Parts: sequence; C-alpha cells; structure tokens
Amino acid sequence: MNDTLPQGLSSLPRTAAPSHAAITPGDTQDYFTEVADDYRAWSPGYNMHFGFWRAGLNPFRREAMLVEMNRTVGRALQLQPQQPACVVDLGCGAGATARTLAAEHPTLYAVTVTNVPVQNAIAARLDAGAGLADRVAHLEADYTRTGLPTAEADGAWAVESACYANGSAKADFVAEAARLLKPGARLVVIDGFLLRERPGRIAGWLHRLWADSWAVPTLAVRGDFVAALQRHGFGQVEVKSLRWRVAPSALHIPVLATRFTIAELWKARGRLSPWRRKHIVASYCSLALGLFWRDFDYCMVTAVRDAQRAEPA
Repeated sequence: MNDTLPQGLSSLPRTAAPSHAAITPGDTQDYFTEVADDYRAWSPGYNMHFGFWRAGLNPFRREAMLVEMNRTVGRALQLQPQQPACVVDLGCGAGATARTLAAEHPTLYAVTVTNVPVQNAIAARLDAGAGLADRVAHLEADYTRTGLPTAEADGAWAVESACYANGSAKADFVAEAARLLKPGARLVVIDGFLLRERPGRIAGWLHRLWADSWAVPTLAVRGDFVAALQRHGFGQVEVKSLRWRVAPSALHIPVLATRFTIAELWKARGRLSPWRRKHIVASYCSLALGLFWRDFDYCMVTAVRDAQRAEPA
C-alpha cells in the first residue's frame, strides 16, 4: 500500500486521544531510564524499533531486520552519495539508526536528540566501539526544542519516537522538524498511527493500555499528523504502510517477551519495578494492537521541506 495524500486535508476529522490520566515527559524519562538495559534483550545493537523484512532476509534473524529498518530510513532521506550531509535523529534512543547510516556513508554526520542521559551514555559507548565517535554527536534535549540551528539539517528522522510528542497531530514535533531542515530536505517518520477518530472499544482500550505501559501520551492520528506537516511547510507528503514489512519481527515478541519475563523475574525474585513490568505488558500489547486493521497501522511518512517557509496555522 502506497498512498500519496493530497494537499489540503482540512476535511479529515480532527481527533483527540481517549480520556486518561495524562502521561508526562517525566514519565517518559523515567520509563526509558528504568528499562534502558532491557532493550538489549531485543537487540544487541540497541535497535529500539521493529525490523524491516524484505526478500533475501531470514525472518528468524531479528537483528538483520532491525538494521534493515535503519537502512530504509537512509534510502528514504534520498541524500546525495558522496556529498557531505548533516542529519538529525529526533528521539534517537541509543542512536542505532545514526550509527548504521554513519557506518555506511562516510561523508554523513549525525546529531541525535534524546532527553534521557542513560541512552546517550549507551550510545557514546557503542559509537566508540564502532569507530564512529567523531561523526555522531548526542544532544541531551527535548526534541521539540532542540536549540539546534535553523535550516541547517540535510535530513531528519524519527523512528518510533514521534509518538512521544503531545497531541494527535504531534504539532510541536512537526514544527521543530520544519525549523531544523533546509529547504528541500526530507523528514522520515516511522511509527504506529491511529486510523480513525474513535477506535473500536477493544482497540481503544488496547491502545490506551499499550500507550500507558510505554509512557506514550497517544499515538498520532494519521490524518491529523499529515495535516500538521502541511501546515508547517512540508510538501510531497507520502504515507506508506509497513504493516507486512514489520510483521516478521513483531512475531518474535511472544517467545522473546515470555523468556525475558521468566528470566528477569527469577533474577529479581519476583520483583520488578513498575516501569519494567509495564514494558513487558506493552510488548505483548503491541503485537495485539496490530491485529486491528481498521484502527491502527504502522507507517512510514515522508515529507519534503518546502523552499518557501510557511507560517504555522
């Protein structure tokens, strides 16, 4: 499925997240701080996202699919080969996507942004091990207020991190991405999206349980997110479903999560911190949520920063 959405989506429904106790930025920081080491069970390289399967990849080799998702970001950025470029990862986790791209493109320099210090510490260690410490810089900041220079980035991306911004349109995230990018530069967002104004009862409950367990305020509503891109000066907005591409890696969850839960409960004598328990719950929920096709999709959204900057609506 490859749906190019036209300009002017004012007719699409503006929606709000279901009513719940609000997740705060402090909750998100606490979550990622507590579970930082747990992500190593999913990926030795700290790829904190789903994998991208294509023909030729073994669906039983999760790490190869996770790295392929990073390469998918690189292809979508459409950077010129051999031309120096500076790119920004908005919500980087431990910087795995930046490391993959920098390793494969010797003229690329990356700045990653997270407000979780422990993630930057892990990233710096892995960068040094990969010989990339001089081409990847890690900034501790809110990715909606980075403080980085305006219109200097040759590309930007967010892999399963835009969802941590507020609101169904993630307007603060979009506005900062628009500010950072040069005219003609591309933004790539890979994430889960809600598809309709009011999810079904079970899907809505499952989304809320998943979001609360992973400290996400709400998933973006796809139409709202695309409209926000257009209001903030992005054109050529394209939405591509990756549902089937990520399914093979998602199917790793039940066995991995169960094995991880048993091992960690044994080591901790049955006592895990609240966020670590919720992390396990969210892992199972993410697989179940993908079954509700009318309510949810996992998509790659790409957009090009217009040469003429638009004022936010």
